Amino acid sequence: MQINKDKLFHQFEESLKSFPSLSKDDKIIVSVSGGVDSIALLTLLVEVNDFQLIVAHINHNLRDDSESDEKFVKDLSKKLDLPFYCKSLKPDSREKKYSLEEWARLERYDFLKDVLNKQKGDWIMTAHHANDQSETILMNLSRKSGIAGLRGIARQKNKILRPMLNISKKEIKDFSNRIELSFKKDKSNLDKRIPRNFLRHKILKPWENRFPEVIDSILKSA
Repeated sequence: MQINKDKLFHQFEESLKSFPSLSKDDKIIVSVSGGVDSIALLTLLVEVNDFQLIVAHINHNLRDDSESDEKFVKDLSKKLDLPFYCKSLKPDSREKKYSLEEWARLERYDFLKDVLNKQKGDWIMTAHHANDQSETILMNLSRKSGIAGLRGIARQKNKILRPMLNISKKEIKDFSNRIELSFKKDKSNLDKRIPRNFLRHKILKPWENRFPEVIDSILKSA
C-alpha cells in the first residue's frame, strides 16, 4: 500500500494544517525513540515531504537493548538520508529528587531543545498520541491537579508540536501493520510497577476494550 493513499496519512496531513505557524521548508527536529509511535511519525513526515527533517534520539541506557535501539534509529536515518543526532545518558547521574521517568523526560527535552538551538531549527515534533493524552489526564486527576490538569498535553507549546494527539494508539498500530512498518519494542512499557504503565494496562486498556469510544471522549473533553 502506498503511504500517501492511507487514511491515516490524510488524517496526519489535516493535523499539520491546523498549526498556523508551521510552514513549508521549516526545519523540524523529530524525536525518534525507535518505537512504533515515533517511527510512524517520522515515516509520515518523510512522505509529506514538505520539511527539512533532523532525527534526534536519546539513549537512556536503562535497558539491555538500548544500544540496539540507537543503532536501529541511526541506520534508519542513514537510509532516509536524514541528519542524526544522539545523546547517551548516565542513569547514575540522576538526582534522587527525580523519579526515573521524570529524569528521563527532562533529559530528553533538554537534548531536543539543544539540537533545535544548535541546528537553528524551527520546531520539535514528538509522537504523543491520543492514548498518551488520556493517560496524562487520568494521571493528573490522581495528582489533584484541578482544571489545568484536565487539559492534558498541549498540541503546541512554544516550539514543540504534537501532530498525532488526535490519533489513537490503535490507529497507529493498524497503520504500521498496513504498511509493514519496522520498529523496536520497548519491554519497559510492560513494567506495571511504573505508575503510567499500571494505568495503561490495568485501567485504560480494559476500559477501551469495553468502551472503544472512551479515548475519543477523553480527548474531546480535554
